[in-house]
Amino acid sequence: MTSISTNPPSPELGDPDAPDQLSPTLHAMQVGLMVDDDHTEIILVRHAQQIRNAGESRRPGGPGLSQFGQLQAALTGRYLKEDPVSRSISAAYCSPLNRTVETASIIISHLAPGLRVTVEPMLEEVDVYSRDHGLPVPREVQEEAGEWFINTLRWDAFPNTETGEELRVRLVTAIEQIAEAHRGETVLVVSHGGAIAALFAAIVSAGPDMFFFPAHASVHRVRHRGSRFVPQSMNDVGHLRLDDKLTF
Repeated sequence: MTSISTNPPSPELGDPDAPDQLSPTLHAMQVGLMVDDDHTEIILVRHAQQIRNAGESRRPGGPGLSQFGQLQAALTGRYLKEDPVSRSISAAYCSPLNRTVETASIIISHLAPGLRVTVEPMLEEVDVYSRDHGLPVPREVQEEAGEWFINTLRWDAFPNTETGEELRVRLVTAIEQIAEAHRGETVLVVSHGGAIAALFAAIVSAGPDMFFFPAHASVHRVRHRGSRFVPQSMNDVGHLRLDDKLTF
């Protein structure tokens, strides 16, 4: 006797009309990794190049932007304006330091004129050696700490400095609070190289605190929903390379 299978024949490979058997899995991946629209888009930018001299460093709020840095910030503003997602930003934040305030203001002037930039102290850079508190740093201390940092890429290498774990917690908390205040929106955040690297280190559970060096005026994207982050891009510098304006 010939048996008759009750299972339908498998679709031909490449059959455009065949049902996608992995649809539930692909759907789970898209939702879990926030490919859908139900998320907050955080566009992080490192401040542009600052003025580097002793007098400017002692200025309240730290150094402002160099003329070169002003050009970098303008390039970033024009670059973001070309992106439909970036054009829809509804809020902007920056640290209290002059170089981030100036960078954010220039970007916003191109991207969303009239939008108010909110200063958030939790977005500040790590204060290495507590120099912002006026503590002296002997050369031998810097050399020894520098060797340790080269081998570990962790802020724990530097005495009188916020630890890597403290920095990660501070940055994650700051970005979570911003994301929760703007659910489903797109937000610009201008911060610092060490701070941005620490945020990504926390998101991807990296060992080093600074496992990459964000360039001046570089663009980084993160999505947030609930209590989770999903990174989208890091150190986007194409707009700077094209105009020969890339610095670190």
